[in-house]
Amino acid sequence: MEAFSIGSWSFHALFKAGKINLFGYLESIKYRYRLHHADIWSGMLASTEEGYIQSIKETLDEEGLTVANLAVDGADIWHDDPDIREQRYRKALLHLDIARRWGVQTLRIDMGVNALELTNEQFELCVQRYREYAQYAHDHGFRVGPQTHQKGSQVPHNLKRLYAEISSPGFGIVLNVSRWLTDQEIGDELVAPFTAHVQFDRAFVDFAGQELLQKIQLFHQAGYKGCWSLEFRGGTNEYLEAEHDLLTLRRAVKEAQSKS
Repeated sequence: MEAFSIGSWSFHALFKAGKINLFGYLESIKYRYRLHHADIWSGMLASTEEGYIQSIKETLDEEGLTVANLAVDGADIWHDDPDIREQRYRKALLHLDIARRWGVQTLRIDMGVNALELTNEQFELCVQRYREYAQYAHDHGFRVGPQTHQKGSQVPHNLKRLYAEISSPGFGIVLNVSRWLTDQEIGDELVAPFTAHVQFDRAFVDFAGQELLQKIQLFHQAGYKGCWSLEFRGGTNEYLEAEHDLLTLRRAVKEAQSKS
């Protein structure tokens, strides 16, 4: 059965206004949208202390929810300052442990490279760190990798090169569909074989046209088994707009199934 989710960042305006928290998001996923998978942005975490992380774990178990993706801000691999790199490494290790405890399917840890080309030093450190993270992830039943929303990760050939060098089943990317700075027409096709989590966004996919259907068919052909997630970025009427996009996504997936 196909799985769907709504990224918690879709409700960032409500969150900023204090009208929703992570528990409210999980409740909405389960009871408002009737879904079984959460797509959690770490900005919604009130804490990383033991009691709070355990309370989220208990809520997930009680509600029968799976975390399709945990997207972590501030744990990027690269920073020009070695001290900040070390701080972010520690944060990455912490969230790898949280991902294990929550039983997530994918974990987003970014490269932190805000240029189209990676230097040799940046590339080597990314390979080293992702190999370490991917081994841990594979050992505990999930996958880890960058999301295509920073300059370095919006070049599909950078990701393909990383994937080939890391060579681990625990590595996979979080894909914002069609969000490329180079190779716009073929980017999704290049990375589809190692995409662990797909996220659709109105800014990059025409939900009313055939492009969405074609993208879903592309990932099916590449053997994608992950969750179909969406992220509404408009910041207004978030509950309603997310519901609209979810219905559109469901229809497209069903149509793609009927044509496969």
